[in-house]
Amino acid sequence: MEYVIEVENLKKSFGNKEVLRGISLKIKAGESYVVIGGSGSGKSVLIKCILGLIEPDGGIIKINGKDTSKMSQKELFKARLKCGVLYQGGALFDSLNVIDNVSFGLIYGYGMSQKEAYKIAIEKLESVDLDESVAKIYPAELSGGMSKRVALARAIATDPSIIFFDEPTTGLDPITSGTINDLIVRCTKEMGISAVSITHDINSLKHISDRVGLLFNGSFIWEGTNKELMSTDNPYVVQFINGNAKGPFTEK
Repeated sequence: MEYVIEVENLKKSFGNKEVLRGISLKIKAGESYVVIGGSGSGKSVLIKCILGLIEPDGGIIKINGKDTSKMSQKELFKARLKCGVLYQGGALFDSLNVIDNVSFGLIYGYGMSQKEAYKIAIEKLESVDLDESVAKIYPAELSGGMSKRVALARAIATDPSIIFFDEPTTGLDPITSGTINDLIVRCTKEMGISAVSITHDINSLKHISDRVGLLFNGSFIWEGTNKELMSTDNPYVVQFINGNAKGPFTEK
């Protein structure tokens, strides 16, 4: 079986605080994996370690079968080019208009000409249901939903094999959230992209996930399919999904 991401016994501490405690994870090609858990459980640290933004204290991370710790800087750069990221706030460059934001990675990562990059950028905007009329608009002029779609177009512009979604529906109304969820599903099912997402949005979780991992105190305490998530009697999962005030998460 082909795995695009393999994490084995990943550990990370900050000072005396142990954030990741021997996490292991495997994600298949074209799979949408969602990481859930309370604040401070290690979700963002896990993704940043996989992306190489944070250096782990121990463990192995493989991207498309290659151990990142054994890669040269050039190999790491190439590996990261095959990863797209949709940040929580979109993280668009305020000083660049829409088309320059979407084409940024193509021009500065792949050395593509502006003309060629712009052509691809328009195609990617269309793939997230935006047209050429938004190309010259600046981020400050976009609604929250449009900003997320532009950020998604930028994330898929380089045809990545993996996309990381950090709270993709935060701050959006239910209808716009549904649109973003549909686009995420389209990325995985139609484009064959593997997705790793962090979310607290239960509707989004149910809509976009193939498999789910629940983090608590730096470890996965439950992992299963979307269907298993809805039927499990695991007390941690039940409390998290239903937002119950009482349960193992809040017990001292």
